[in-house]
Amino acid sequence: MMRDVKSADAEVRSAIPPAALVVKDIINSADLAAGTEELTTPAVLGGWLRSHGLVDTSPRLHEADLALVVAVREGLRQLLLVNAGHDPDTGVLDRCNAALRSTPLVVRFDATGRRALEAAEPRPVATAIATLLTAVDQARADGVWERLKVCARDECRWAYYDASRNRSGRWCSMTDCGNRVKMKRAYAARVGRTGE
Repeated sequence: MMRDVKSADAEVRSAIPPAALVVKDIINSADLAAGTEELTTPAVLGGWLRSHGLVDTSPRLHEADLALVVAVREGLRQLLLVNAGHDPDTGVLDRCNAALRSTPLVVRFDATGRRALEAAEPRPVATAIATLLTAVDQARADGVWERLKVCARDECRWAYYDASRNRSGRWCSMTDCGNRVKMKRAYAARVGRTGE
């Protein structure tokens, strides 16, 4: 069965606030179910960061920068797992926090009182992390952070924006992951009743 998450994602993409969208996009740069990774090299990472507005130009990055961004991305995936009502992998969060400790940031306020994070040193990856974390902060301030979740299907964990009225979405796509989970449960119930 083909994964339907990208077409389902495209249906609601225009309704997702920009701050939430960049968080969702960086998490989905690794598709765990398909086993694909967009951020394969430092050069690819630089282009991705520029195309998503996290840096102004395509920077020259290094393997350590790639590892840092991946650690932060996977930490954010764990936070969206919490938004979906699940326990996070604390080891992944620890690696994320260690990566963040290696990235000195400064808190600044603008004339409206809005808080922003900036890199404390002129490293492009630090600027990207600061911009990404400012997006997280903005999503929280806008009241949409809790709508960012990862799919409840263990094999998937695709980030999605829960556009349901009561914020009760569980799967990235009802036609893909939702059906798979429901079919698996139905099969288990049937097998359990027949004693097979």
